[in-house]
Parts: sequence; structure tokens; C-alpha cells
Amino acid sequence: MTVVFSRPARLASLAAAALMLAAGGPPPERVTTPRQQALPAAESAPAVAPVSEPAPVPGPLSAPAAAVAAITATDLANLTPANRARALADARPWSGTLFVGSSVADGYLRELIIEPWTGSWGDDTLVGGAVQYRLGRFWRFFTVDLELGSQYRFGQTEGGEFWAVAYLRYDGFPWSNYIYTTLGLSMGPDFVTRLPQVERGTDARPEQNQSAFLNYFSPEITFALPEHPQYEVALRYMHRSGMFGLYNGVWEGANSFAVGFRYRF
Repeated sequence: MTVVFSRPARLASLAAAALMLAAGGPPPERVTTPRQQALPAAESAPAVAPVSEPAPVPGPLSAPAAAVAAITATDLANLTPANRARALADARPWSGTLFVGSSVADGYLRELIIEPWTGSWGDDTLVGGAVQYRLGRFWRFFTVDLELGSQYRFGQTEGGEFWAVAYLRYDGFPWSNYIYTTLGLSMGPDFVTRLPQVERGTDARPEQNQSAFLNYFSPEITFALPEHPQYEVALRYMHRSGMFGLYNGVWEGANSFAVGFRYRF
């Protein structure tokens, strides 16, 4: 059986359906939840590892300069004044010396060392300098120094002099806690551009054996304050020696005395 709606009924049904679609149906039930409750718990959240810079590559280990200086100062403070002077002097292997002196016309070296006033002084005035380098220390109180030096003789000789020697030094004197003292002896070749008068002889009696090259044997004694061993006063006998005829049969040589000032660096 087929039900036939009238035209006004169908229009009313369409209008009701359109109204319901426009209204969207009955409103839904809304429940409000706080934001903190909505978020997951902090302990349940996975931990994120912090991002960091790569570790630096370690370099060579070295103590700061101030620390080294403090350790050195502490070590030196525990030494006696003499030992401290030796340590400070050895730490400055280079040194330079300026000196002035006078020649001795006659007299043997052994006599002049004991009685220097017995010689004839003043024939030549010497002005010169030298550079030293400390090779090392052994047996506690002994050192070896190398030296290059030169000087000029004003007066009768009027000539230059040059030497290259090694010095053996001793600094174990008991009074070095008060005056740091060293005693040195040198050995090495010496050359003069003009022979001193005492080596040439006189016109009436010239020396038979002569040599521009002789041995430089020069005892030297130095003095310094233990607190400042880099400043030294040096007293030196300069002796050109034929070494008992080893140099061209020369037995005689020129003697001089010089006073110098030395600085270690």
C-alpha cells in the first residue's frame, strides 16, 4: 500500500529537516580538564641528555712559571749562602769581563805572586776583555770554563794579544758564606801581534828563542757577594809561558797584572 503525502506536507517535512541540519543537533556535554592534569607526569617523560661540547684534547703538562719560580726560590732558601752562590753562578753559564792592567818588565811569576812589589811595572798598559762559558761542575767545588779574550798593550809594545783557554776553578773556600771566592788556573794558546820587550830582549842581548805563540797561564782569583754572585771582581796574573821550552825553545815570557769586573748572564 503506497501512502501519498500531499504537497503541503512534503514541504513542511523538508523545512523541518533543513532546520535540524542547520542547528547541528543537540549540544554535546563538555567537561573542562585543567592543563596540568592533561599533561603527562614529569617522571614518566623520557630524560633528554644535555648537549655538550666535545672534550678538549689535553696538551703537554707544564707548571706555571710562577710555580716554578716559587719552587726554585724555596729550594735556594734552604741552602747555605755559599751553596746558593754556587747554584746561582752555575745558572748563568755565560759571563763577560772587562779589565785594565800593567805589564811587569822583569821577575819570575812565582816571585811576583808572593812579592808583586818587586817587579818593574808600567812598561805597558793593558786594556781588554774576555767572554767565558761554564761547561759544568764536578766534585762539588770544581768547575771548567772556556774563555776567549783579547787586549791591547799600550807603551813599549803597542800590539794586540789574543787567547783561547780553559779555566779550572775551585770555589770551596770556607769563608765563601761571607765572600764568595773562586781561584782559577788557565791553559791554552796565546798570540801577540808584536812581542813584548821582555820577550824580544835588547838590541845588545836579543832573546835567542822567540815565538808569537805561547801558552796563556794566568792564575785568577775572584770575589763576589754570596747574594749577588753574578757580579765579580777579578784579579789576574797574565803570564805568557814557553812551558819550559815547549814553544820554540822559549823559557821566558811576559808577565802582567790586571783588575777586572765580570758579569754573569
